[in-house]
Amino acid sequence: MFSVKTRRVAVPMVVACVGVLGSATAAHAQSGGLSVTPASLENRAKLGSVGSLTLNNTTRETLRVTVTVRPWRQQLNGTVVADPRSNLTRYVRATTRTFNIGAGAKRPVSFRMVRRLSSLYASVDILGKPTNTKGRKGIIPNYRLISKLRLNPAKKTYKFRTGAAQVRSGSVILPVRNLGNSIDPIGGSYRISGPSSKNGNAAAISALPGKLVGLNLGSTRGMKKGRYTVTATVKQGSRSANVRTSFTIR
Repeated sequence: MFSVKTRRVAVPMVVACVGVLGSATAAHAQSGGLSVTPASLENRAKLGSVGSLTLNNTTRETLRVTVTVRPWRQQLNGTVVADPRSNLTRYVRATTRTFNIGAGAKRPVSFRMVRRLSSLYASVDILGKPTNTKGRKGIIPNYRLISKLRLNPAKKTYKFRTGAAQVRSGSVILPVRNLGNSIDPIGGSYRISGPSSKNGNAAAISALPGKLVGLNLGSTRGMKKGRYTVTATVKQGSRSANVRTSFTIR
């Protein structure tokens, strides 16, 4: 639970999140909550209407709602979080970005793509705040939903670039940047040779277009100090590439 502090009252933020591959989302307090269906809005990337979500206010009060499409931040292991400091309004936006939703009411929220991209994968940040807080004391719940928007390419392109292998937190990592337009998983097989040797398969990771992920080539536990060579085959969709790189265990 997050808290937003003002001069007068601490306001708890009831949060529900969904990742790139996640599902259902709802934010609830004891007096009801705010939910969205479906949890994922998916369509083909195209100018104009790309679909809608439906908000359901089960609280006993009117909420002022703000809807913002934001990019994801992606970690090397593939985990994503919404970027609260940035937005994608120049590409896609809710047709009505701020509105009131009454107690017990439902309201559709439609989205439009206003600038052409071959694909777009984003979070939908929905913030609901009570409209009548004057004179109220104590805890006033706000509601935040993080849903997802997936606008897939009409034609997928597979392209990626690998970096030098590195040791991070006791594991050998092969960095791969997705330069294509899909989120089809990137994985592969590898062989490590040097003072010790091993081979295996790296678990595939869904990388967002433009983002860097790290294929895990296994633990360094039990490996001797020295310089190692990695020979790997990296695959995404119909594309594969042979990679040769090295790293050192000190």
